[in-house]
Amino acid sequence: MEEKKETPAVDVKTEAGRKAAEEAEKASERPHEDAGEEAACRKALTEIGVGFEEAPAVEDGKACGIDKPVLLKQLPGGIEVEPQATVRCEAALQLARWLEGSVKPSLQAAMPQETITGLSQASAYVCRNRNGATEGRISEHAFGNAIDIAGFTFKSGKTFTIRPADKDSTLEGAFQRAITEAACLYFTTVLDPGSDAAHQNHLHLDVKERRGGYRYCW
Repeated sequence: MEEKKETPAVDVKTEAGRKAAEEAEKASERPHEDAGEEAACRKALTEIGVGFEEAPAVEDGKACGIDKPVLLKQLPGGIEVEPQATVRCEAALQLARWLEGSVKPSLQAAMPQETITGLSQASAYVCRNRNGATEGRISEHAFGNAIDIAGFTFKSGKTFTIRPADKDSTLEGAFQRAITEAACLYFTTVLDPGSDAAHQNHLHLDVKERRGGYRYCW
């Protein structure tokens, strides 16, 4: 008869300590806004033509949350954010700058007959780990630093959906590649459908602060 092997006991204290240390590290990454910087950011949002409202502070435990969030409703030119997004002001400002500086000019070159009336976002603030994993590093979405772009609505009624476009030789493919590359001028992290399986249908854009101004664009 085969001898039955005993399952080693789990050291609860060690496991609990590991999880506590992991949560403490996540909490240390959460940005805490400076009042002066936040006021300047909101002034910039207003000047560039962004429609937003002040939102109540978000507190989801020690790690997740936003001290001074905004509810992003419209981007310059009356472009509706669908659905409205709760984010940090800096994320909203860089989104507006990217749209004005790169997305609109690229669309004019690729599809001059079209104008953008809506931006479809797949995820803004949400308390979770990266890629929805049960453990590991916390997502920038948990700080309001990130927004996922699923596509755009045009005045003609047509929609443009983010999808794998590395080998798409159409003007639509060129448009997506152009705005993705340009996004790294505004955001510190850019992940597109070519980065991994978790980003096959959207662009992940975030404003995570890194040493030396390092940016991760994939």
